[in-house]
Amino acid sequence: MTGIDRISAAPSPLGVSAAPNAGAREAAAGAIGTVGDRVLAWVDASARTDGAGRQAWAAATGGDAAFRPDARELARGGDVYGLGDLAAGIARDLGGTPAQEGALRRSLEDFTREAVVQLAGLAGAPGDRQVAGVRDALEAAGNADAPDGVDGVIARLDAAAAMLARQNHS
Repeated sequence: MTGIDRISAAPSPLGVSAAPNAGAREAAAGAIGTVGDRVLAWVDASARTDGAGRQAWAAATGGDAAFRPDARELARGGDVYGLGDLAAGIARDLGGTPAQEGALRRSLEDFTREAVVQLAGLAGAPGDRQVAGVRDALEAAGNADAPDGVDGVIARLDAAAAMLARQNHS
């Protein structure tokens, strides 16, 4: 099972959840992988690119690129990236509180905003070039000095968002 599988909104196949104080690094990596795939899906749909970035991202993260943009959700002004379900799944799997789930959702939103700027700005570039900055952010999240549990996921997402913000504004 990949990190992305562990944090999806669907319950795990055998109903097994991660220990409350373990897996922050894996959950953050899975969340970044999921958000990257979803942002790239929207970029490809809106810019009508060939999907090279999404393919490069799937190869780098082991994702399956199964997400499909929902134009109805966009028109409704809804959660087009599914961040609410993503935050709820991580908080549930890591034993987070409602307050931690809210903070996690905000961190996911911050990371997603920076990823959109990065990935959309490089739409049409070769795949490896398009995802290079987000791949660096994934590495920064993995190397961040962070606690376990939901707070660790938040800290790692914040580190990744900060790295993207520096890249986006330089």
